Amino acid sequence: MNRLIFRPALALTAGVAAVSLAACGAGNGGGASASGTKAVTVAFNSDAAPNGYDPQLYAQGQFTFFSSMYDALFVTGTDGKVTPSLVTDFKNNAANTQLTLTLKDGVSFTDGSKLDSSLVKKNLDQRSNSKLLINGTLGKGGSQEIKDVAAPDPKTVVITWAQPQASGQDALADTSGIIVGANAVEKRDSLATAPDGSGPYTLDTGKTTKGSTYQVVKNAKAWSAKDWAFDTIVYKVITDPQALANAVVSGQADVAWQLDQSTVALVDSKQKTTKIGGVIVGWPVFDKLGKTNPAFKDPNVRLALSYGIDRQAMVKDLHPASKATAQLFPSGSAGFDESLNAKYAYDPEKAKQLLATAGYPNLSIDLTVGGQPTPDQLAIQNQWKKIGVTLKFHSATSTDQVFAAVTTQPLGFGPFSVGSNPAGFVAGVVVGGFMNLQKATDPAIQGALGKALGASGAAQSSALKDLNAAITDGGWYIPVYEDFTYAGYNAKKVAAPSWAGTNNYLVLHSLKASS
Repeated sequence: MNRLIFRPALALTAGVAAVSLAACGAGNGGGASASGTKAVTVAFNSDAAPNGYDPQLYAQGQFTFFSSMYDALFVTGTDGKVTPSLVTDFKNNAANTQLTLTLKDGVSFTDGSKLDSSLVKKNLDQRSNSKLLINGTLGKGGSQEIKDVAAPDPKTVVITWAQPQASGQDALADTSGIIVGANAVEKRDSLATAPDGSGPYTLDTGKTTKGSTYQVVKNAKAWSAKDWAFDTIVYKVITDPQALANAVVSGQADVAWQLDQSTVALVDSKQKTTKIGGVIVGWPVFDKLGKTNPAFKDPNVRLALSYGIDRQAMVKDLHPASKATAQLFPSGSAGFDESLNAKYAYDPEKAKQLLATAGYPNLSIDLTVGGQPTPDQLAIQNQWKKIGVTLKFHSATSTDQVFAAVTTQPLGFGPFSVGSNPAGFVAGVVVGGFMNLQKATDPAIQGALGKALGASGAAQSSALKDLNAAITDGGWYIPVYEDFTYAGYNAKKVAAPSWAGTNNYLVLHSLKASS
């Protein structure tokens, strides 16, 4: 299980991880690193393609894997800026209600089809498919909803938004903006067994074992082939944290993405590591209407739970490499407000007062966990006891029970990577995704979100700060700490990998051989 990546579009998939950070089955991809400077081995802590090769079935962070086989309309660079990829030019109309794209020439797909506006339109028109990532952001009801896609000529695509989008290109970047070939558009299920992209590499099926090893080889005819340094990329799946660290230490892997923090010191002693912040671990509040627990209709109850968490103690005792935080937006993100951490600092007496005022001096909360509760959950259970809150754990007897918990209990627990597009994250996950299946509304959140999506520059930064505050003040998410994502690498083989801005995934095409 990749605990740092969430898929905004699918409530059930995301809900599994959000309900509980249950440990996944340990395993080891095994095998040795590809030899020679023209090959690189990248190890992941989870299967990159458990449901096949349709990139729209996965989270935004899976672009690290899929970018080798697919291209997107836009991509996030190492500086965090979204830039054109399959697009050569783009512009908004004066009202920010339309985005016009000019497409690149000479792009071919695995199935032999060519990039043109008709193909892009067909891809984007699949936003109504509830199984796909773009459904939660670009589909009907999403805050970045596309109203219409037109193809006036082969190279031009005109996107009409349901609401003004000053930075609509952000919603078409990385995994969300991936374009698949004509055959895959017509028969989406074909991607279950074979990719159909225009990327610089093709899948070597003879050297691929699903769930263990994926190997891709460079297609010299691909338009972007020259931008990638290695002829072969071998992806290894190593789910056991110690085995993942050992792989990069021993040289079996040249890069190991998403190291467990407990193994970072080991990797640093033999190789090198790089890290990025931005993952907020805490409690998504599913129920803001009191349907599963009447108390949660009152924002004072939700805020009491926030005041009842001793975040500093949590970090000191359990996560010394992390940072305590009381807000959803990470410290490197636009909209982050240090004053919110002071405002919602640990205050058990205030928590008890808010609960009493709301009429719930003794509150009971049920939480479904997949297996045993985590140390984080147990620590907060003890902290909440001090304010009159009883947290009851229930071990799921089936995956269906875990899935259903998103709609049958008031809150869950898990990590969230807001990334470089916080407004898009809020639109796709917090307001329009699995965190809000009951369709709760909050005027302050809706207003700030609309302004953030429709603005740019200083105006957007101000709106994001208001949005962050509105989410915190409304108790829609109860943060605990900001986590870091680590990657280890063999500095004798490769240069330091680069992150996609503040996103917790790597820009794989920037990976180079060490000099």
